[in-house]
Amino acid sequence: MVDVTGRPLEKLAVEFKQRGYPATVNGETLVTQRGRVIVCDGRRFRWGGARGHVIGDVGAESAVAERAILVLRQIARGS
Repeated sequence: MVDVTGRPLEKLAVEFKQRGYPATVNGETLVTQRGRVIVCDGRRFRWGGARGHVIGDVGAESAVAERAILVLRQIARGS
């Protein structure tokens, strides 16, 4: 496995990929399926940008991935 120590977005991308969901780190953002964006300020992950809804803390990437995937599934059902 790739060493992503100290890089929370990369750690989160690994969690997404382990669950079968595509995610790519592009600069300071993680882009999920359907183009949803997650950012990190070094302490928290947020949807969309610096003022977006908090979805979890750094260090809890597994839980953040689970929450985000749940939301993505709900969005997919509604479309």
